Amino acid sequence: MLRSAIVCTVIALAPGLASASVVRPRLDVTGWVNATTTIPAALVTPAMAQNIGPGSHLLINIPNAGTFGCTANFVWASGNVRYLGAAGHCFLPASATATHGVGANYDASGVVVRVCVSNCSFGGATGFTVTGTLVQLGAVVYARQTAADGDIGNDFGVVTIPMALASMVRPSMPVFGGPTGTDTITQGEPVCHYGNGVIVGETFVTMARVGVGNGATAKSWSGVLVAAPGDSGSAVETCDVGPTGVTGRGAAGILTHLAVSTEGVVFGTTVARAIAMATEAGLFLSVVLP
Repeated sequence: MLRSAIVCTVIALAPGLASASVVRPRLDVTGWVNATTTIPAALVTPAMAQNIGPGSHLLINIPNAGTFGCTANFVWASGNVRYLGAAGHCFLPASATATHGVGANYDASGVVVRVCVSNCSFGGATGFTVTGTLVQLGAVVYARQTAADGDIGNDFGVVTIPMALASMVRPSMPVFGGPTGTDTITQGEPVCHYGNGVIVGETFVTMARVGVGNGATAKSWSGVLVAAPGDSGSAVETCDVGPTGVTGRGAAGILTHLAVSTEGVVFGTTVARAIAMATEAGLFLSVVLP
């Protein structure tokens, strides 16, 4: 049985122009007990193929900044290369703006990104243990977390998926399925995402969550969804609610910000904006469909 809280309250905040303070919900796990195991790509078996894609746990080490937990969004393609997306702030120190484009001031070549492929747990009884089997991804080829014209809607980044891990790529969203294409979030329609947020040291009862969209501009979207630190970067789909459950439909956004004083309100970058942003690094991205 799908256990997801369907939130039916729509709060009228203009997308990208929140009246409340907002935070970027990556999870700082610096100093946590690291009980993970990172295995070489050569040891990965096809049986693990479902484990790199939307909703995957990411563990990211940023030199001189710390180690952070985020959630992957969609699998992206530019030419023959495949990438895994997240929020731009997942790959950047707080003081940095971008790796490419206007205001670029950070070289991400030292950032190490690992993705959990089995037995993943960020949290636990103490809230300070990370467990699971991880594989290391390639280079962070683009990341941005702010722009001169505002913050929300300017937060996106991608990391290369090595060819050796191609058999593991899973473009579909866990539980909900999809996307079947791209879409725009409209006010009042159901939206769904799968994230790895942690509250007071414990993960949610379900990582698959359903909420209500509050609309979108060309750059940003907002909605009412259950989210917490660790959910940064997660894929947001428009979804259909039917007699047999909730089904994902269109790749619509990336979760990047939580409203501090308005419970349940989240914001992010639209898929269309993410595609436009990546051209700063010479990437011409498209969402890889299942």
